[in-house]
Amino acid sequence: MRKKFLLIAFFTFISAFSFAQTMSKENNYGINNLRLEARADFDCFSQNDSLYSGFTGRYLNFSIAGDITENLYYAYRQRINKIQSINNFFDATDYLYLGWRITKNISWTVGKEVIAMGGIEYDLAPIDVYFHSELWNQFNCYRFGTNVEFTTNDRKNTFTFQFTNSPYDNSIIYGSLYNYSIHWRAHYKHFGPVCSVNMYEYRKGTFQNVIALGTTYTFGPVTGYLDFLNRASGDQKDFFFQDFTAIAKIGYVFLQDRMHIYLKAGIDVNDSQSYTTPYNEVYDVCILPGTDIKFYGGGLEFFPLKNSKDLRLHAFFAVNDASKSKVNYAPISYQANAGVTWRLNFIKK
Repeated sequence: MRKKFLLIAFFTFISAFSFAQTMSKENNYGINNLRLEARADFDCFSQNDSLYSGFTGRYLNFSIAGDITENLYYAYRQRINKIQSINNFFDATDYLYLGWRITKNISWTVGKEVIAMGGIEYDLAPIDVYFHSELWNQFNCYRFGTNVEFTTNDRKNTFTFQFTNSPYDNSIIYGSLYNYSIHWRAHYKHFGPVCSVNMYEYRKGTFQNVIALGTTYTFGPVTGYLDFLNRASGDQKDFFFQDFTAIAKIGYVFLQDRMHIYLKAGIDVNDSQSYTTPYNEVYDVCILPGTDIKFYGGGLEFFPLKNSKDLRLHAFFAVNDASKSKVNYAPISYQANAGVTWRLNFIKK
């Protein structure tokens, strides 16, 4: 079965590439971006007085995007390394949507969407995240549904109104659980806010409410981001600062934008309920009550090719401290990692 899928993926890829070449010769529409990207790491981590290490392939992604007509467009990204069988093919699909540019300011998409939640760590492609919050690790961020987007005339602000299946609907048959989100993305000189207000249904008629605030910042060679995500149920006594994730990253870019060094730290906390609360009464089924996890570390990225980000070397060291958590996490773990990422751009317009 696995060999069958590799053959299907291979011939699909070759057919798409040939079609793109043909379309690009006949008109201005067709495939604008066609890319295969991969990341391989050497990983070493210590947990419970045991040391583990080895080489591993983290990601193998296929992505394609383009225009069908002047107003119709599409985008698709598949994590090939996650495909296990025909039954869960779409589980390895990050996004797959068809879009319609209704006007120059308004567009509508349908298909598998990225859940429109704010925060920069969450916003990054998984291949570009090295060590991370527990929220990033646990949240199911790709769901079928629809978006309506409004972009201002200066193209600096985009507002998204989203309706999808709930990220907490893991049923085999339809669970009738939904997500309702309002999302704002902006691009300014020094800041790039990515913020949202979300309502995730985790039991029928019961919602987890999220206020997600994040922004990148750039001041010359100094760059980074700040995130704060507050989660709460309507049944909670205190809405703010009981169940939250906070992250900060600061970096420095030099060698003509080819070297990046950084420090990053964050925390996931859920004190909204006792850790002994029965699961069917838990407000946050993603970051469970009793969680108190801190993480911190630093690393570097180097791009050997001048004026290109298609080849990247990285290394980092990180600590995950769950010693204060009342739920079942390893108390403290240490991770050292080095690897390489490469991107093959067959078409890039």
